[in-house]
Amino acid sequence: MTEALQVPTHLTVENADFSKALGFIDGAVVPLAEAKISVRDLGLMYADMTYDVVHTWKGGFFRLEDHLDRFFASMQGLRLDAGMDRAAMRAVLMDLVRRSGLPDTLVYFACTRGQAVPGSRDPTLSRNNFFATVTPLVLRGQPEEMARGKDAMLVRDIRRIPGSAVNPVWKNSHWGDFIRATFAAKDAGFDTPILLATDGLVAEAPGFNIVAVIDGGLVSPDSGVLEGISCRTMFEIAAELGIPARYGALTPEALLGAEEAFLTATSCGLFPVTRIDGTPIGAGVPGPITTRLLNTYYRKKNAGWHITPVTTTDKD
Repeated sequence: MTEALQVPTHLTVENADFSKALGFIDGAVVPLAEAKISVRDLGLMYADMTYDVVHTWKGGFFRLEDHLDRFFASMQGLRLDAGMDRAAMRAVLMDLVRRSGLPDTLVYFACTRGQAVPGSRDPTLSRNNFFATVTPLVLRGQPEEMARGKDAMLVRDIRRIPGSAVNPVWKNSHWGDFIRATFAAKDAGFDTPILLATDGLVAEAPGFNIVAVIDGGLVSPDSGVLEGISCRTMFEIAAELGIPARYGALTPEALLGAEEAFLTATSCGLFPVTRIDGTPIGAGVPGPITTRLLNTYYRKKNAGWHITPVTTTDKD
């Protein structure tokens, strides 16, 4: 019997209590509506910033240290300084979630360049700004959406920003290409775009890494994309299940001919892709490997895999 896709049903907009959402800004925890940054912040004006998104599951952070690793690497690459070390940042995020009282959350945290010094465009003179928010976790992909899967469009005339210009390994908000491609896909009647790199190989989708199942194994692009933690998670689960997985070049033709395909992101784990350019991928439904990976993902999280409990104290 084919395994059925199991998706939590309670993490919906209707069930989310956004009255408990909080922000951390200027060293204080405030209701989310009161968390504000200056309209003159260079992060807002010029996307001069980095950010990350981690989620909590049943009262614990999932892969918190991996997200902190990526955030601090991004800050180093972009020459940003949050004004606190790793232990202090961990404590801030822990405290934010604890105060919200929410067991399942999305935690967004960012470091911006801050405001420019009047009369200067020198970014080295700006005082950087750290802030964070906690909101209820609403799964990107409710059960009926996951069962249908995404109908994606390979957008060929809007290419992903090259890494020589904006390094995608440093998580950033340069989404001009993603937004243009999203409108192109929506105008054509598709759910989401998949962008190609400047060399014509498959890159990524807005907020998602792309994974294809080819010859029974997982393949995900190895360059020009964010090093996704959710993608890494699925690769780790695949290894446990005896499913080959590798990073490598992925051509549009190989993706279109894949047995299965899915997207990965913090807000859903994975999201099946069942059609691309109107053509079914495999049988046009979430495939057996996709289903096994997602179901195993939830079983392992429920058992405490990679979970760091939210505590009132912090030790590095």
